[in-house]
Amino acid sequence: MIAASAFGCASRKDLSPVIATINEREIRRSTFERFFALKVGEFAGADASDSLKSQLLDEYLRRHLVLDEAARAGLTVTESEIEQAAQENPQLKSGSAAADAREEFAADLLVQKYYRQVLQRNVRIPPEEIQRYIEQNQARLTQRAGFYAREIRVQSKEEAERLHLEVTEGRRDFAAVARLHSDAPNADRGGLNRYDEGQLPAVLERAIQPLRPGDVSPVIESSFGFHIFKLERRILPRPIEERRSQLDERRAGLAEELIARKNQQALDQMLERLQSGATIKINDAALGFTYSGQFRHN
Repeated sequence: MIAASAFGCASRKDLSPVIATINEREIRRSTFERFFALKVGEFAGADASDSLKSQLLDEYLRRHLVLDEAARAGLTVTESEIEQAAQENPQLKSGSAAADAREEFAADLLVQKYYRQVLQRNVRIPPEEIQRYIEQNQARLTQRAGFYAREIRVQSKEEAERLHLEVTEGRRDFAAVARLHSDAPNADRGGLNRYDEGQLPAVLERAIQPLRPGDVSPVIESSFGFHIFKLERRILPRPIEERRSQLDERRAGLAEELIARKNQQALDQMLERLQSGATIKINDAALGFTYSGQFRHN
């Protein structure tokens, strides 16, 4: 078993500069650089911008906070869990995958386990709220032409382009990348959602319209951020009798959609609480880049 407290512990003493502290615990540059290299892959390399490095340092520090919570909850990940999940990750399918990559992957698994077993377990939605949500979305119960698509949404074009390379040229699993990086409400479902034709803003709909199942869209900008879509399948309109037979299934889908939104809200609130309760200091002189992230004035 791999415990939360084990992540980031090197087998030999790490003498690289201290780039940050979290509640007086030192964060070394070499461990962040390893995290950065594995997240970005071969596409950015030495040319990665300060903005991208700042975003990923923020992500790295937030992950430390969640791993501390997982440790307090007594959570671990087993080798069998890592092996099973690695089957969906091309970088880890090879038996020769580096130990560093496996350690980072295990840390991500432990974060997801904490979300599922601790955070989301406490999300409760009264039946009347679910029913109200279904009534508010009544028009979506009758099946019209539409499609199922996965979405990754982030707030910077640079990060979106990096993730686009990962899911196309890097052949990383789109759903896994959405779970880890997307800030859309459907991230917990691997970015999957059903859309009726005309439901999305026109700029997004136009980008999805020419896709075939399995195709990935280019990066699209909207007022919500920067999006990448993967078309899963299209839906043709069906006879009214057949639509009625599927109403219960569609109602269940709307209930799951509401639960996913509540889970995302709980996650956002938890991260805000952890960040506001932590003492995080950035050592600019040791970073090797100009930091512009969220923890500047923490």
